[in-house]
Amino acid sequence: MDAIALRTFLEIPYDTLEELNLGAKQKRKDRIPTKELEMFYSTYLRKEKRIKAVTIGFSDIEGRFHMLDYDKKFFLHSYNNLTFDGSSIRGFSRQAESDLRLEIDWSAFWWLPSDVFGSGKVLIMGEIKDKIIFIRSL
Repeated sequence: MDAIALRTFLEIPYDTLEELNLGAKQKRKDRIPTKELEMFYSTYLRKEKRIKAVTIGFSDIEGRFHMLDYDKKFFLHSYNNLTFDGSSIRGFSRQAESDLRLEIDWSAFWWLPSDVFGSGKVLIMGEIKDKIIFIRSL
């Protein structure tokens, strides 16, 4: 069996990308409540089997753009508590501040062109919410 036949990733033509992203923009303009957007997009991700990864974009304290890719299944089970090691991100480089949490901004959702970002991906913006503080038990 051909290995390529085993993989089917969502590749969206540019005219369809434009429609989808304009629809997402309209949701932002209409100020759809966050919970409603969360339900809409998480349901979409669960149903669309050809989406394999979710890219979370965010900026550091100095405004540099960063992206983290998450497997879609992992993302769907963990999006309320996404953590990452921020030791390489400026402004969070001290060891005590390196464990960070991302909060998802469901209003900032985009379908990406597969010829640039790879097929089977969407982009959602996130915000570094707080540091994770580990307390040692005595």
